[in-house]
Amino acid sequence: MASHFPAKRRLFTLPASLRPLAEKQFSLFWSGAFLSSIGFWIQTVGQGWQVLQLTNSALLLGFVTFAATLPNIVLSLLGGAIADRFNRRWLLLGTQTVYMCTAALLGILTTLHLITVWQIIVLALINGTFSSVGFPAWQAFIGDLVPANELRQGIALNSMQFNLSRVVGPAVGGISIGIFGIAGSYYLNAISYIAVILPLLLIRPAIGQRIHAPRTIWRGLSGGINYVIHRPLLQIILLLQFAIAFLVFPYTTLLPVFARDIFHIGATGLGVMNALSGIGAMIGTLLLVLASTRLKRGGRLLIILCIAAGLTSLLFAIAPDIHIALLLLVVMGSCTVVSMTITNTTLQAMAPEEIRGRVISVYVMITFGLAPLGSLVAGWVAQTIGAPATLAIGGSLCALTALTVVFSHGESRFYLRSLTKPV
Repeated sequence: MASHFPAKRRLFTLPASLRPLAEKQFSLFWSGAFLSSIGFWIQTVGQGWQVLQLTNSALLLGFVTFAATLPNIVLSLLGGAIADRFNRRWLLLGTQTVYMCTAALLGILTTLHLITVWQIIVLALINGTFSSVGFPAWQAFIGDLVPANELRQGIALNSMQFNLSRVVGPAVGGISIGIFGIAGSYYLNAISYIAVILPLLLIRPAIGQRIHAPRTIWRGLSGGINYVIHRPLLQIILLLQFAIAFLVFPYTTLLPVFARDIFHIGATGLGVMNALSGIGAMIGTLLLVLASTRLKRGGRLLIILCIAAGLTSLLFAIAPDIHIALLLLVVMGSCTVVSMTITNTTLQAMAPEEIRGRVISVYVMITFGLAPLGSLVAGWVAQTIGAPATLAIGGSLCALTALTVVFSHGESRFYLRSLTKPV
């Protein structure tokens, strides 16, 4: 498979960590995805600000985030089976088109002054339903674009474009609210999806997806679950990732509360806070890309990230001024995103190609399905005890989870030691 990747597709020579960008198909897809991701973050800032204006409720802020990810709890495993059974490129074309339409509809409703928080929640549910197929299909599609020996670099570069967009998108989003209004955030996002739809229409993956379809989708679904159940090593990785995503990542949902009520810096300041978090994510991902050809200690690094993310969340919650808080956002952004990338890379590297989508769907269910319950819980708790206390408690529990893994029984330590070997 990988050894027969056509040499003529190489556009130029790059260092090993960046080599997938020399593949014509991957670089075209990567560039379009980057522009589309900028649009996603522009809408994220505008929508968060709009929900806060409409409801003045941290709980509903969390509920909107939860609505977008609720379908992944129920449907992501099924979505992984679909991603292995059907052509992933066409699945992505369909899901990206749906996202473009929902963003445009939100813009129209806002322009006509008809928008309500319940309309936002319903459209978030629609997006989430299609994402249950789109997420595993997108991640597995990276493996269709690059050789197997460059899979780590391809996944890290995909994460890098998304997090590079977190630097640009939120800043543009904060500015666009002042210039074009909140509706402009939705329209810009709708337009941005064209940048990824066009490449998907043009490219033909050099490594074709080999479909090994079982008799039924339901039988195929069980294959991914059984693969994880019989590998305790992967269960520990997923536990650590769940702790970070459930207990720390809800800070992104509560940032509008910190911007408005704690630090009093308004919509533009919210954009800056999101951008600083994105800078941290970009720095972490860039370091991971550069180290992708040599990284062997994923298990130990995940434990370190889990502890660091928890402690940073605690410090952010008690930060005395905005300048310290912004520095801590850089660290939190780096920890949360690097942990996701390491988990994703390990799963894809270990899973056979024919069940890759199903195995990734377990990661999607945890990271984008079960874990976002943390956003809903954080919003509910913040209504009672405040956003700072909520993040302080979550951060402390995250660090304690990692320490529990470290000092747990010998079997867990055996599997963690096995993670220090090359995958």
